[in-house]
Amino acid sequence: MVVLPGISAFQKAASLLGAPIGHDLCLISLSDLMTPWEVIERRIRAAAGGDFVTAVYNPRSHGRYWQLSRLREVFLQEGRSENTPVGLVRQAGREDQTVQVTTLGSLRVEEVDMFTVLIIGNSQSYVEDGRMITPRGYFANETEDQDCVKPGQQIMMESFRTIRSELRRHDYPTDHLWALLHAIHTTADFEMENILYTDPDIEVKCYLSDPRVADMAVQQGITRTQAGIRLAVAEHPDALYVFGNAPTALMELCDLMRKGAAHPAGIVAAPVGFVHVKESKYMVKTFTDVPKIIVEGRKGGSNVAATLCNAILCFDDAEALRPGRDL
Repeated sequence: MVVLPGISAFQKAASLLGAPIGHDLCLISLSDLMTPWEVIERRIRAAAGGDFVTAVYNPRSHGRYWQLSRLREVFLQEGRSENTPVGLVRQAGREDQTVQVTTLGSLRVEEVDMFTVLIIGNSQSYVEDGRMITPRGYFANETEDQDCVKPGQQIMMESFRTIRSELRRHDYPTDHLWALLHAIHTTADFEMENILYTDPDIEVKCYLSDPRVADMAVQQGITRTQAGIRLAVAEHPDALYVFGNAPTALMELCDLMRKGAAHPAGIVAAPVGFVHVKESKYMVKTFTDVPKIIVEGRKGGSNVAATLCNAILCFDDAEALRPGRDL
């Protein structure tokens, strides 16, 4: 007997599609003849959640017509974008070979059969000149000179990599992602992915507290935070307003905005607590013409507000995802 080395079907398919398997990958067969579907679906969910490039064997037959549709549904549930590239190679290496590149959202399941191998890209995969490409790594700075990276920054960079790898979705726009990474890094609370709301294109001017606030609060019979907002609006109606506590202050700002006295450049709404907290966030969300970041519900706090300010102020680093540049 002579054994001749060969390559797997997914490798042949990958070579025809371009370079789609340049990062971690897994292979999944959708045939449930020998493996219970519950086991297959757990594997699908793990592959989607782990952001693996995924090659799919036995995707569809006359008797098994729904499994590929369920795979796509699970991938989307786990946060994979509808724009994720998908390569389909039918009869790879044979005379009637066909090669097609589409997206997860546009995949026509009914056109796939048992002779087709699918390769689903990860969150970094893209299409260029009709070819699927999956780059190695997730962060552009990995190829840069690490001697220029300070120890404190290296820790933050590794933390941000870990956070991003554990997000449910991997297709957030950079402005939202940058704020989200900072919020989770500060709290270690991944529920921030569900409750952090951002408006794009925030322009920041900062306002600090003033010693006149206490006197104003006494004279006008209001809280110190309300007095602070009134003073801030009087002197800097176009400032960036940040709230990590005191929902009454946020409500005061909303009232002044309704009266036309305040025109904030942006708002970070992250008061924490149990009284008027949710309501204050509902109020500010109605001002659709004002850029804002909101931690919805009861959660928030000064630490979250501070890190979201940091995310705004160092937004120039966002494209390279290099947190802590000045540590």
